[in-house]
Amino acid sequence: MNPRPFIWLSLSFFGYFCAYGVFVPFFPVWLKSQAYGAELIGLVVASSYFFRFAGGLLFANFVKQAHHLLSMLRVLAWASVGVMALISIVTENFWLLFAAIGLFSMLNSAGIAITDTLATTWQQQVKLDYGKARLIGSAAYVVGVTVFGNLIGVIGNQNIVWILTALLFLYALMQMLSPSVAPADNNQSTVTTPVGFTELLKDPITFRVLMAVTLIQGSHAGYYVYSVLYWTQLGINVETTSLLWGLAVCAEIILFFFSNRLFRKWSISKLLYIATIGAIARWGLFAITDNLWLIALLQTFHSLTFALMHYAVIRYIGTQPQSSMAKLQSLYNGLANCAGVGVMTAIAGQLYPISGQLMFIVMTGVAVTALAVVPRGVRAL
Repeated sequence: MNPRPFIWLSLSFFGYFCAYGVFVPFFPVWLKSQAYGAELIGLVVASSYFFRFAGGLLFANFVKQAHHLLSMLRVLAWASVGVMALISIVTENFWLLFAAIGLFSMLNSAGIAITDTLATTWQQQVKLDYGKARLIGSAAYVVGVTVFGNLIGVIGNQNIVWILTALLFLYALMQMLSPSVAPADNNQSTVTTPVGFTELLKDPITFRVLMAVTLIQGSHAGYYVYSVLYWTQLGINVETTSLLWGLAVCAEIILFFFSNRLFRKWSISKLLYIATIGAIARWGLFAITDNLWLIALLQTFHSLTFALMHYAVIRYIGTQPQSSMAKLQSLYNGLANCAGVGVMTAIAGQLYPISGQLMFIVMTGVAVTALAVVPRGVRAL
């Protein structure tokens, strides 16, 4: 079987995000089932952001040309299966467990960065519609949270790691399929010597794009960690908060579906400005409202504050030389999704006990800062 690039990428996104949809909300639950306390669980979760940052940068160095992408993804996928299985064996020794979780975080982070690099390669090569492929990942995350969340309720929290191992095994099997069109370097890729992370960051446009998306994504930290607690404090029941989260993901999926049709001719700068303004409005209004319908409306802004921002930076990376793409993807993933969210999570953790409103006001300020950082006139046509 040799699936088309779109099918291959969709399967890859589905496998990755289905497992990720179990790992993010339920892995701390598994740690608790192994008799670990809240402080140690917090240490593991916070540290995982920085392991993810390091992993994305480390493994990107091994991708020099487009034909390396598939082999690297396969190595990362099978290594993830092995490490997740190992986690179940070293459970009783915290430091061995901590090291294994750190290694898994590094492998997992590199996997999505390199998958996005493959997507941008096929965007150039076969005009692949990234948004429609990526929405499969968003849908898979919902499947992971809901379907396997219910399965965990039936078979018990102590089996979460084995569910993850099985899902990662299926994901690794998908990686072994050979796409009908192999990724190839584009004709504009004339750079033969490796480009370092420092050289990439010295480019003023690239630096400002990365800083802008780091601030935009970092401004989500309070929402990611404390929104459910905040809304229940406002009197919204837990079942409704889960629907609010589902609404945000549905809005994200819809935007990814129509992204190429709606925004293909828009400049990168315009897309980032819209994402930033959406974040300012979303967090600012969260800080002052307890109206359920307004909160629901603001949840649809996730299509702007995350999906549109992500689409814009993927488009920008797609304009760069092939030799730079893997490292740019790793910088984006490491800075925005790991370092930015990690630092702002620590700040939100200090602010939320004081005031949920104050936390969202500060997140609004972070988004306002992004407005000043977005570079002007950046196009990707």
